[in-house]
Amino acid sequence: MPTHAQTQWFLEQVRLEQSRLRAFVRSLGVRPETVDDFAQDALIVAYEKIDAFDRSSSFGPWVCGIARRLVSNALRKEQRHQRIISDHLTEFLVETPLETWHPLFRTDEQDRMAALTACMEELPSYSRGLLNMKYFENLSAGVIGSRMERSANDVRQMLLRIRRVLMTCMEGRLTSNAG
Repeated sequence: MPTHAQTQWFLEQVRLEQSRLRAFVRSLGVRPETVDDFAQDALIVAYEKIDAFDRSSSFGPWVCGIARRLVSNALRKEQRHQRIISDHLTEFLVETPLETWHPLFRTDEQDRMAALTACMEELPSYSRGLLNMKYFENLSAGVIGSRMERSANDVRQMLLRIRRVLMTCMEGRLTSNAG
């Protein structure tokens, strides 16, 4: 626990550096509505580690380094999530290997959308509801899982299976229409 003198020194440094810290976080490409959150988190970490700070060095670059690591960690988490499940069904379809899509390349977008619509109508309402929550309401697997009293991993697995069913259905429809 920092001493009273350390706390006073820290508060003075925050007063001097807070606008520079927010500008630095903003320069990292952080959404404007989250800049203050990252800056505040960096200051909290700095306060918790105040005993490790060497006062012969400059506080501003130190706290900016903390902020940079927090932003970097958030980016890694977001990218990891992105690899697990796409934000949009179209991203999934675009990222699927070409060999899987061979019938789709012989059709135009209108035919693909008609096939997707028809295949979605064939899904059970439960599956359509899952797709709606994920791709139209943009809910995370964790939020969907909470609503359904299932784990986020269960939701991801269910969505993966539904997308595979849709892919198979679409390929069948587009192949039969092309031939």
